[in-house]
Amino acid sequence: MKRFLPLFIIALALSSCQEDVRFNNPGFQGQKDDVFWRANDARAYVSASGKLKIEALTEYEILTLNTSSKNVGTYILGTTNTNNSATYSSNFNDVELEYATIAVPGPVSAVSLVNGGTGYSSGTSVATTGGSGSGLTVNIVANASGVVTSATVSSNGNAYMAGDLVTVAGGNVNCKLRVTNVQNSNGQIQITEYDATNATVSGKFKFNAANSNGSPFGGPILNFQYGEFYKIPIYPNP
Repeated sequence: MKRFLPLFIIALALSSCQEDVRFNNPGFQGQKDDVFWRANDARAYVSASGKLKIEALTEYEILTLNTSSKNVGTYILGTTNTNNSATYSSNFNDVELEYATIAVPGPVSAVSLVNGGTGYSSGTSVATTGGSGSGLTVNIVANASGVVTSATVSSNGNAYMAGDLVTVAGGNVNCKLRVTNVQNSNGQIQITEYDATNATVSGKFKFNAANSNGSPFGGPILNFQYGEFYKIPIYPNP
């Protein structure tokens, strides 16, 4: 029983963190590098084309979330679609830090199926070729006709870039996968409510962002988890 008590306390703390944002109307908070983080102010803007931008500020920091649409849904970060992104900057004691879900090389987070190919059988840890990195293997599921219907990452490899096209070994060597994003630049923004009547937006977010004002290659990574924004007011575009 004793060994389960710490796990219960951690789960309770995370639950309280997520519920707490609803009592701060509006509210914007999360876990930044495993430390609780809350914005002093947050506001949203919608462009003429329907893109959403949310800015959350503290005394020294600005966190910006961008999505290609204001519609309810999940928007994946770190891909070749730069309309969906997260950026973070801080300036404290004349030390400037900038992070963003930009295109950087790294271990593969996820892949998407481009062409199912022919002659394949289901398998695990199947090798791939191509792309800008090496070492990526995947688990594949093929149908009775030998066409790959799904693929997931088995071994992440390294030095790949979002958008890389790789070929799955085996079969007739014609199954193609696209690298969705990499581990040091990925995440998602989920819009759970867009209230046009009261001009507010609510949702959740999490991401890894690479250093963008130093060397993004192998530099430090910023991590946000358990992020939530609640009834953020939507202002006219400045």
